[in-house]
Order: sequence, then C-alpha cells, then structure tokens
Amino acid sequence: MKRKKIGRRLVNVLLFLLSIVYIIPVWMVFVNSVKRPAEANVMGVSFPSDGVIRLGNYLDVIEKGGIVRAFMNGLLEASLSVIIIIVTASACAFYIARVKSKISNGLFYMFIMGLVVPVAFIPTYLVLNVLHLLNTYTGIILIFTTYGLPMAVFLYTGFIKTVPRELDEAAFIDGCGPIRLFYQIIFPLLKPVTMTIFILSFIGAWNDVMIPMFFSNSGKWALPLTVYNFYGGYVKSWNYIFADIIITISPLLLVYIFAQKYVIAGMTAGAVKG
Repeated sequence: MKRKKIGRRLVNVLLFLLSIVYIIPVWMVFVNSVKRPAEANVMGVSFPSDGVIRLGNYLDVIEKGGIVRAFMNGLLEASLSVIIIIVTASACAFYIARVKSKISNGLFYMFIMGLVVPVAFIPTYLVLNVLHLLNTYTGIILIFTTYGLPMAVFLYTGFIKTVPRELDEAAFIDGCGPIRLFYQIIFPLLKPVTMTIFILSFIGAWNDVMIPMFFSNSGKWALPLTVYNFYGGYVKSWNYIFADIIITISPLLLVYIFAQKYVIAGMTAGAVKG
C-alpha cells in the first residue's frame, strides 16, 4: 500500500511539473500583454514593474486589428465547415458500417488514406481557380470540410459499429425508411462522437493559418492571422502581439475546458470499440 501511495505521489509530482511546462508560456504571453511596450519586449514572467495592469492594450488591439471582423470570419468558416462535416460524415459512416460490400470498404479505405496523405496546395489552388472559388468563403469552407472528413468518417464508423443492428430491424418493421432511420434513431445515439468531431474540427478550422493565407485575401482571414498582421505592423510592440494571441486562443480554451469530457469519451468509443 505504501509503495502504491508513493508511486501515485511521484506521478502527481511528475504531472504537475509537466503542466508547468505548458502553463509558463501561456502565463508569459498573458502577463506581457498588459505591460508597456518596452517592458513587454523583455518577455519576462513577472507582473508590470509599476503595478499597472494595462487592459487598454486589448481595446487597442480590437480597434486597430480588425478583431471583430476576423472573429466573425473564423466563426462563419469554422461553424459551416463543421456542420457539413457532421452531416455528411455521419451519413457516409452509417452506410460504411451497415453495408458490407466492396464499395463500402473502398470508401472507408479512401477516407483512411485522407488521414495520411499530405495537403496538396497546388492542385487545390488549381481546382478552386477553375471553379472560381478563390478568395471566397465557399472555397475556404469546402477546403476545411475536405480535410476534416477523413477523421470524422473514421470515428463515426467505429462508433456506429457498436450500435446494435436490432434497432435497424425494429425500425424497418415499423415502416421506417433509411433516411428517417438514420436521422431520427441512429444519429441521436451518436452524441459523444459528434461532440468530439465538432470540437476537433472546429479547433482545426479555427487555428488554421495556411489555408486562408493561400486561398483568400486578408478580408476573409480569421483571428489567428491577425497575429501575423500585428507581428508585421507592431514588431516593436510585443504587448499588442501578446494581447492579440490571448484574444485568439480564448474562445478555444473555453470550448475545450467545457467540452473536454466529450472529446475523451468520443475518441475512446469511436476509435477503440470500433
């Protein structure tokens, strides 16, 4: 018993030290975001030397950095892409999990390949150019959707395989068609993995800087790219850059803090049980 207690304490100490490695950079960014430019450029981890917390830095960033528009851009692009991913991936995974055929197996392995194949920027650019979708919200949303579908289909397929087929048979006996069966009976059972896919896809789309930078103009950039703009325009004012970083990561921190249990549950059910 004593050895177990000592072992647990050692693990707790190790986890505490590991958490410090992640907490200190976040703390450094926050504390420097409320300092004067000269003091923030030193990048220390202490409070402002004069004891003044300059929250006005955040107001300056919001006013000068186009934060509101960038926030709405990110919300629009991430939300719509996530909705499309959930609707299409869940339906596709239902077909793959329930129908045993060469077509369903081929679809599944095609999506699995999407997890390992790197992003092809040049072909994507050419396709968008032909479809006249460059510099459009539609083009960005479709790219986010395409890159989010493989993981979503993989998780949904594993989860749906754990749902008893007897539910399908009972629904068909009651006169339920395939579409009604899925959206009224099966889909409500997929809440854990749906929440996981929602969070992972939303965070991935929100944090992405390469896709908007390559395929759209600055008017359609989301919050992470405002940091890029601030670094170019305020390279000597790190307090503004740090304030912009805090504004950018705050929505994701709140989402993940309140929904992390769904991420763990969905990943376990979809990837392990399937």
